[in-house]
Amino acid sequence: MGARHNLIPMNGVMEPETYSSAREDRDYLLEYKSVDLRSLRRESVLDVPVDNVTRDEAVALLLDLIEKKKGPHAVMFMDPVKLSAIRPGMKNHWIAEQARVILPDGAGMLWASRMLRHPLKERIPMIAFLMDIVRLSMKKEFTIYLLGSKVDTVEKAFHNLNKSFPGVRIIGRHGGHFDAERGELVRQALRKSSPDVIFLGMGFPTQEKWYRDNIDFLSRSVVVFVDGAFDVLSGNERKAPDWAQVRGLAWFWRTITRPYRVLRFLRMIRFYVSVVFRNLKMRNSG
Repeated sequence: MGARHNLIPMNGVMEPETYSSAREDRDYLLEYKSVDLRSLRRESVLDVPVDNVTRDEAVALLLDLIEKKKGPHAVMFMDPVKLSAIRPGMKNHWIAEQARVILPDGAGMLWASRMLRHPLKERIPMIAFLMDIVRLSMKKEFTIYLLGSKVDTVEKAFHNLNKSFPGVRIIGRHGGHFDAERGELVRQALRKSSPDVIFLGMGFPTQEKWYRDNIDFLSRSVVVFVDGAFDVLSGNERKAPDWAQVRGLAWFWRTITRPYRVLRFLRMIRFYVSVVFRNLKMRNSG
């Protein structure tokens, strides 16, 4: 996927480490531009649409949305727990209809798509994808706004991104916990600054509801729902180890390190059971 800017936590502070790859020897912007967006399709996973794209294609899609300036557009990362919550008939089904881009992330998404005969090309890891967007924004001089999490967390994330990507235009940041008066100031700041990209990290489904309720203030922005990514970018939370990520077991690692996530684990089980039953139904129907 090209040159990477890794954020390595050291003594509680995220320090940037960069390393090169083949992407530095190629015109990656031209490669994004060469993607035929008309060929991109969505697949259905338990009746929820998911964009069937590679990571490069996903970046190309966002680049197109940003440059056309016809937003706001919502971009979300789909995992089994979210998918179970927004299936047709659920109270949060409107979230699937609201999102312009839905990227497969989390354990089980690719497995489920294969089981349901609509295979997805690949999983799009959130943190890696966000780094692609920040790097792209630095090259194209797009503006970014960080909104969500605690004040000190988003400040650390802002600091670390600036160190890792010198010259990136992060034109504003604000914590995600505020009263009505502060909320109005945030809305007006977004309306006036009209950032190209907003990283919105208030957790699911709070961030999606905030987007819906404040869409009139978001102008042309591409709004990426980043869940708890600010905790990782700030250095407050370590990513799952490589062995867990490679095997799609980041959810398992988080469960055993944070037992309070057991409810999330149970929802994951419900997702797997739903996929298996749907697969059996498809087989029986021929």
